[in-house]
Amino acid sequence: MEKFSHQGVMPEVREILQTGKMVPMSVTLPEISSVSWSSFMTGANPGKHGIFGFVDLKKRSYEYTFPGFRDLKIPPFFDELGERKMRSVIINLPSTYPARKIPGVLISGFVVPDLKRAVYPEYYFPVLEKYGYEVDVDATKGKDKKMELLSDLHYTLKVRKQVADFFWNKEKWDLFMFTITGTDRLHHFLYDAYADSNHQYHDEFRMYYEEIDGIIGEFFEKIKGKDEFELIMLSDHGFVGLEKEVYINPILRKNGFFSTETSEVTSLAEITSDSTAFALDPSRIFIHLKDRFPKGRVNKNDYNRIRQELKQLFENYQIGSTNVIKKVYFKEEIYDHDLLDSAPDIILQSQYGYDLKGGLKKKSEYGRTHFKGMHSKDNAFFFTTRPELVPENMTIFDVKNHIFQLLNLKN
Repeated sequence: MEKFSHQGVMPEVREILQTGKMVPMSVTLPEISSVSWSSFMTGANPGKHGIFGFVDLKKRSYEYTFPGFRDLKIPPFFDELGERKMRSVIINLPSTYPARKIPGVLISGFVVPDLKRAVYPEYYFPVLEKYGYEVDVDATKGKDKKMELLSDLHYTLKVRKQVADFFWNKEKWDLFMFTITGTDRLHHFLYDAYADSNHQYHDEFRMYYEEIDGIIGEFFEKIKGKDEFELIMLSDHGFVGLEKEVYINPILRKNGFFSTETSEVTSLAEITSDSTAFALDPSRIFIHLKDRFPKGRVNKNDYNRIRQELKQLFENYQIGSTNVIKKVYFKEEIYDHDLLDSAPDIILQSQYGYDLKGGLKKKSEYGRTHFKGMHSKDNAFFFTTRPELVPENMTIFDVKNHIFQLLNLKN
């Protein structure tokens, strides 16, 4: 944002930044959209709102479940605004599927299997159909169809803006939110094109940001000079270049913590009772407790000893001469205690460039794929037109409170 605003790629953003202040913001662990956006919309820690990842396990099972909006244990801020007779228009907010009744309009962001169930009120579904609205692009094109991916990114963004303009004028609202998720896809598959001026897709990378800049500028033009409006911008995580993917389950296997019935693993259900730990994407380790998992063998008396052994293992884990793990956290160090029993037992934060994966089916401990960028915890951004209201060390948990402060100023 800063570089492109100064290089002329984002002139509209450069003007906007002069009206307030942009600061670094830290987000959740894991540093993924489902957890961060859930924390954004509740102002709460995962230990309170209950979303710990895109994928979780059913209780006393090795069967995957995919937490959705209905699994959120705390009401989102737009419900609270409704109690104050305020209306919200929320467009493309991840982890709000299936859409449900809110005081205003909600269009869910990814993951969305059925667009009809992604909009409230339901009578607006034909509007989305008319515009050709799509929630997400086909990310599989990021592997070897990058021009098609870029074309799809431009298309979905253009249509989303058209839908936003419709609701801007159609609805009465106190809070309007427009989420751009295409940058995430761009960064995952083409982050190497960002700084390399000789890269095949360098100009296309910049062009996408130019399009975003124009859209942000159009929104800003609608509110420019009007005292009743305030503006915030933020990201749900940061991004850095990717050097290697690191696969946690193979590391656990090599060090005697994890084993499966066969060498060609197809599901976590093949875990053996000899296993003392296993991992889920992206960086979560679970102790194989006797009273938590069907084949669990670990007694509570051994729980902390095994966690300490794992902490030592990952604190010292190296690829070449590089320490891969920046920090090893026990769950009680980062999560509130309300839902601690549902949380992963250990959460890993990697050094920049080392993307952590569960890697259940992987044989090697690390490798490379077609991904070029990875999420990061401590270089998300936050911009506001009211910098005097921003705490010294801004986190994604503070955003809800900031929104309420802005709305109180206007009422």
